[in-house]
Amino acid sequence: MRTYGLMVLGAATLFGASLSAAAASTPVEGKAEAEIRAALARWVEAANRQDWKRALDVWAPDLIGWYPGIPDITYERELENSKHPSSGPLTTYQVTVNEVIISGELAVVRDTWTFTKKQASGDAIEKVRSYEVWRQQTDGQWKISRWISAPEPAPAK
Repeated sequence: MRTYGLMVLGAATLFGASLSAAAASTPVEGKAEAEIRAALARWVEAANRQDWKRALDVWAPDLIGWYPGIPDITYERELENSKHPSSGPLTTYQVTVNEVIISGELAVVRDTWTFTKKQASGDAIEKVRSYEVWRQQTDGQWKISRWISAPEPAPAK
């Protein structure tokens, strides 16, 4: 019985050590995560200034994005949209990065966005959950290659 207990303790210790090692990021992953977070912050700053040409910097040339009810978003579509400023209500953006997972030249980001539309009747706030696939480009920059987003359900009244 004592040998079995030691085996279980040893296995638990090894399992715990492997979890700790998996949770620790390498310096390369830490640098990539910092670059991704900085790129998202730059996008938010540019979008809040309505500088859509600068906001293009976050998108990879092979971009495909999905949001319910609208056609797929592509780099070409974002480029075209950047040439025609919105005439609708002013929207401001905030992002909370919930998680970044990095493996080699790919990263997955799970984040929550808050869109605030200024309206005469009061601000309309929408929360959107998103997943993004980031790919390190040949020049070393991290850019969003794929994303999928959907609004959170409206709170029950």
